[in-house]
Amino acid sequence: MTASHAIGGNNPPAFEAHSLNIEDLFALVSGTTAKGAVETDQQEADLDGLLDEFRKARKAADAERAAEKKPHDDAAKAIQARWKPLLDRCDMAAEEIKRLLTPYRTAKQRAKDEAARIAREEAEAKQRAAQDALRQSDDLEARFAAEAQLKQASKLTAVANKIDRSATGLRTYQVAVVEDYAALLKHIKQTNAETLKAWLDDYARRALPSKLPGVTIQTEKRAA
Repeated sequence: MTASHAIGGNNPPAFEAHSLNIEDLFALVSGTTAKGAVETDQQEADLDGLLDEFRKARKAADAERAAEKKPHDDAAKAIQARWKPLLDRCDMAAEEIKRLLTPYRTAKQRAKDEAARIAREEAEAKQRAAQDALRQSDDLEARFAAEAQLKQASKLTAVANKIDRSATGLRTYQVAVVEDYAALLKHIKQTNAETLKAWLDDYARRALPSKLPGVTIQTEKRAA
């Protein structure tokens, strides 16, 4: 091994042993890459040897990580498996109850909305009539009656507002329904082109080796 610390030397804990080994390798890479671009076969061989050492070090460290983590994963899976059926039954029952309640509560909501509408329209009519009476009459009795009608209108408005605020057990959800994909795509191109470009780049990469319209497949060499 290129690093100065062999795994398991003097039987240190696994994490510390792998840490020492990888840190030593990292120091070697830092010193080697500080020389700049690769210009000789010897530099290539040195770096290739370090690359191999890092692959081995990573594989060994990852295997130790997996071994250390496995008992916890197994315990977590066992707990999840034991509780999941109970939670699933609760979720299933809750969804069925909500399915049964929704039509009834929707009907109650419509009735409530209608009652509020009627009360509000009656309040507006009384308010207009009372205001007209106040403007058109100087008679004290008529003005008194109009004032009383204004109070009634105010009470009806309060009733309508109270109906609106009353709970019905329904929750409002927003649901996006795309009706014109071309229009949406045009909007995204105009307002969020970079995000769209990144998504298309990723889509093209995932489609390889398939050839997509507008995509050119190129080849390039990289260090293995």
